[in-house]
Parts: sequence; structure tokens; C-alpha cells
Amino acid sequence: MSQFSRLFWIEWKKLFADKTIRKVVFIVPIVYLSLFGFLYSQEKVTHIPTVVVDADQTELSRELYRGFDADETFGIIGTVGTEAEALKWIDEGKANIALIIPAGLEQDVKAGRAAEVLTVIDGSNMMISNTAVRASNTVVKTVAAGATLKKLEAKGSWGEEGMALYTGIDFRYRVLYNPTFSYLSFMVFGLAGTVLQQVLFLGVALSVSQEKEQGTWQTSIATNSFWTITASKLLPYLLAGTLNMFLGFTLLLKGFGVPYSGSTVDLMVVATAFNLAVLSVGYMISYLFRDQLQSTQIAMLIAVPSFMLSGFTWPFLSMPPAVAAIGKSLPLTYFLDGVREILTKGHGLSAVTEDVLVLAFMTLVSLFVAYLIYAFQKRKTAVSAPESSLG
Repeated sequence: MSQFSRLFWIEWKKLFADKTIRKVVFIVPIVYLSLFGFLYSQEKVTHIPTVVVDADQTELSRELYRGFDADETFGIIGTVGTEAEALKWIDEGKANIALIIPAGLEQDVKAGRAAEVLTVIDGSNMMISNTAVRASNTVVKTVAAGATLKKLEAKGSWGEEGMALYTGIDFRYRVLYNPTFSYLSFMVFGLAGTVLQQVLFLGVALSVSQEKEQGTWQTSIATNSFWTITASKLLPYLLAGTLNMFLGFTLLLKGFGVPYSGSTVDLMVVATAFNLAVLSVGYMISYLFRDQLQSTQIAMLIAVPSFMLSGFTWPFLSMPPAVAAIGKSLPLTYFLDGVREILTKGHGLSAVTEDVLVLAFMTLVSLFVAYLIYAFQKRKTAVSAPESSLG
């Protein structure tokens, strides 16, 4: 047997002999691909929350309403009296689309005057905005064509004479928050959060497991309180993570000129809550597993798919409920929602209160679980110490 063949078979046997490596190579890819398959199983964005302003109150305006209601892209959640009210719904996140039907629409159409319908779209999620522009244009043109056919049928006019009866309803749209459909403004914030999260996850997850491998962990928990260990482990990474967050977003916003609207101070408040949540989850993971390899694998298992599951690109309303539930249990989801509210929409801290509270709750739960494990391990160490001295 050649040297190459011998080494090949040694590594091949190791691949199947090591349970951890076997899982990483053969199980993790299947888990990820299955998750992503379920994530996009709906294939397109549907039932986008839509609010309607019908200032015309005519048969034609009701036909437009029915057209939007029948199209699966839109999910009409209510009607309001004015455009200002509809814009408030979008600004508050209640709706992503507003259909504005102006007064006098049917009268202008019958008289052959210029008539138009406006669709206002939340552009902070490009999957929603791109889908909404195409679908709303189709509905408006379909209704206009139907109105033309009704006029032709009523007049009995076809050919050249019928062309004069063509009903033109111009489709107009306005995109809020990202009017140029810039992928730089859309994607870069999400990717930045993902990278910074991954660094923190890996760093703190390796911190405790490294001591376990070196054999110093039992001594640490025997001689130090939980909060002393926790503060000493998390504070350096919190400072490093906060610095990375500041430098990273400064680079994006000032160095690359990515457009933004809100306060960077507000962003750092959300970023601090996010860093604490990520560190606490990673810290808890490091308590649960015996070595750096296992801690790294679990941290990566959480970090890698979190961007796709965060709702930042593919909205929760188009995810299966089980997949959406996984996404809503991840810290990155709430950080990216905060980034969108502050930097993209220009809102203040009041708009991200829920995000900050959820991140704080994740921090507390993770630290509580870590404390329970610490207490168990400390008790176990205290019991084994007298037995060792008796031996």
C-alpha cells in the first residue's frame, strides 16, 4: 500500500470513528438544507399587510379594492380616511403597503381625463417592495383593462372608434425608506450584524471550554463566585464587541457613505443589548459542552443560519410558523429589526423598546441557565474533593 493510500484510509476511518466530526460532515448540511427548504417553501411573498384609502367611494374604486383583495400578494388589513393616516400605519409597522384611491377617479375616467392610483410601499425590505411594485402595477392595469371592456361593450364600439374609449388609469408608486432600491443600503446592515455576532459567539463560547480542556475549570468554580467568573469572562468581550460595532458601522456609514437617517447613539444602545444577549447565549453554551470543538460547533450552528431566519430579507409572514418561531428566538432578529427602525426608517429608541426588552430577556434566561449549571458543577466539585482527600 502506498503512503498516500495509507494516510487516506487513516483519515477516512477517523471521519467515521469520531462522532462529532461525523455529525458536522453528514448531519449539519442536511439540517441546514432542510431548514432553508422549509424557509422558502412558500416560494414568494404573499399576504403583505395593506391599508386602503378610498376617497372616491365609487364602483371603480370598489373594483380596485376587490382586485387588490383577490391578489394573494396583498392582505388588506383595514381602511383609513386619509393618506396621512395610511402613512402613519406604514411608519408604525402596522402595514407595508398603502393603496391610495383619489377622489374623482371614476369621474375622471369617464370623462377621459388623466387618472391615477398611488401605491405607497415600505422599502426597508426589498423582497416586499419589489414584489409589491410588480403586483400592484398588474392589478391596476387589469382593473383599467376591465373598465375599458365594459365601456366598449356598453357603446358597442370596436376598432378605431373603440380605441377612443380606452380607460387609462396610471399606476404611480412611492417607495419609503429605500426609494432607490439600493442593495448597499439594504444588505450591508444585515451582513454587518451577522459577522459581528459570529465573532462574539465564537470568542465567548471558547472561553470556558478552553479552561475545561486545560483542566483549570474545576479550580475556577471552586474558588470564585458565579458573578465573578461571569463578569471576568463577559466584560472583555463586551468591550471588544462594542468597539467592533462602533468601528464597523462608522466604516459603513462614513467610510462607504451608506445612507442612514437615525441616531448612531440610539444604534449603540441597541447594539449593547444585542452584544450582551449574544455573549450570554455563547457563555451558556460553553457551560453545556466539554471542549472547544463542541462549543464551536453549537455556536456556529446558531450563528450561520441566523441571518436568513432573522426576517431581515425573507419576511416572517412568508415563513412556515415553526421556522418563524426559530427565527424569533435568535438575538440577531431583534438587533436587525432595531437597525432597520433606527438607521433605515429614522426612528428613535421608542420604536425599538420591544427589541431591547426581548434581548434583555434572552440575556437573563441564558445567565440563569449558566448559573444553574455552575451551581451543579460547584456542588459536584465540593462533593468529590473530600472523597479525593480520603482516598
